[in-house]
Amino acid sequence: MVNIKRGLTSKIFFLFFSVIIIAFGFVTVVVIYSLQNISTDELYYRLHAYCDITSYDWRNGKEVRPGNETGYTYGITQGMVDQNGNILVSTIIQRNMDKYFSESEFQQFIDNVVVGKGHYIDQEKDDLYYVYQVDPETRYFIIMMVDDMYSNYFTQRVVIQIVLIFVVVIILISTIVSSWVTRLVKRIQGIQEHVKTMSKNKYEKNYIDDGDDEIADLSLSIENMRLEIKQAEDTKREMLQNISHDFKTPIAVIKSYGEAIQDGVLTDEAAGIIIKQADLLKSKVNQLLQYNRLEYLNKDGEFENVNLKEVCQEIINNRKIGSEIKFESNLEDCYFLGYRENFNTVIDNIVDNALRYAKTKIVITTKKNKVTIYNDGEAIEEKFLDTNFKPYEKGSKGQFGLGMSIVKKTLDFFNLNLAVYNEQYGGVSFVIYKVE
Repeated sequence: MVNIKRGLTSKIFFLFFSVIIIAFGFVTVVVIYSLQNISTDELYYRLHAYCDITSYDWRNGKEVRPGNETGYTYGITQGMVDQNGNILVSTIIQRNMDKYFSESEFQQFIDNVVVGKGHYIDQEKDDLYYVYQVDPETRYFIIMMVDDMYSNYFTQRVVIQIVLIFVVVIILISTIVSSWVTRLVKRIQGIQEHVKTMSKNKYEKNYIDDGDDEIADLSLSIENMRLEIKQAEDTKREMLQNISHDFKTPIAVIKSYGEAIQDGVLTDEAAGIIIKQADLLKSKVNQLLQYNRLEYLNKDGEFENVNLKEVCQEIINNRKIGSEIKFESNLEDCYFLGYRENFNTVIDNIVDNALRYAKTKIVITTKKNKVTIYNDGEAIEEKFLDTNFKPYEKGSKGQFGLGMSIVKKTLDFFNLNLAVYNEQYGGVSFVIYKVE
């Protein structure tokens, strides 16, 4: 069995025409119901209106002709009332009126008609409505008569007009909507094609819709996503190149010293160098694993209220042993929401970076909502102060690695900020803070 999928165009048109047809049906029912319930007063009003339109003719004894409508029974009787009150009929125009009266009955009806308006009811036939008007000066009169078929004819005529207007409106709206939907679908297809080919084009080609609506906003969001993916791909490519270069040196040293020992060129004292290079390699692998684990960090678990005072004190105790750099501290309670293990990594990596550049001392200070790690090393070049700490991005002295990338990525995850600036009297400070 083949599943037929409707495209966006067909769905929009289906929805559009469904709404229009339902609306038309509702309006038609309401109109027909209203027209079928035309009150007697409204019918009399129409008869009076026709009398007013033809008043000049019948008040001057001219013959009044009916309109072109022939779908109902009608009658027009003209004449004059003499001084004795007798009705003198001059003109009788009627159609199908004989189903109500014979000639004598009709004359009797005319003789007995009451001035104004009236309703002749025949139990076996349709009702007959009439309007009698007389001019006091000329004594000319006119009697207009119609039956129930007039209401039906009027209803049919109005319904036909409504249908014609509806058809014209539908054609006009359909043309406009068709043009709009076609352009809309083409724009969406353009974005769809762009998304499909982004990976093939290695995220190099851009595409921005030229509209000013939600589709244009979607296009702009996709373009921003493309730029982020491209930057991530470039960073990943550069990172792999740097990792291979960074790992190649200790591996080469270990290999060369191992071969030298095997050939008897070096004694066991070379083992110390091998162990040192292995520790370096282990450190780099640990950093890479730490950076990779950040990809799987999530906020499903409940954050801890971690006291950075305790974390910093632990790092100081571990780092100051055997170090030529002096550690100073000014620690107060400082609580950040997150995971303690990750905060340990953050502080340890910043301290490790500080040890690389410090001359004599490192000062760690914790206060409410802020941690500052200062080293008295050389100032950082201005162009590196606002760095995003990309993986293996070279620093001011050509140093590179993953340490500060791990710091930045972790703090971003915990919605914390990292600032780096040169102190006025020398040295560099790394500040972790949160905005209240």
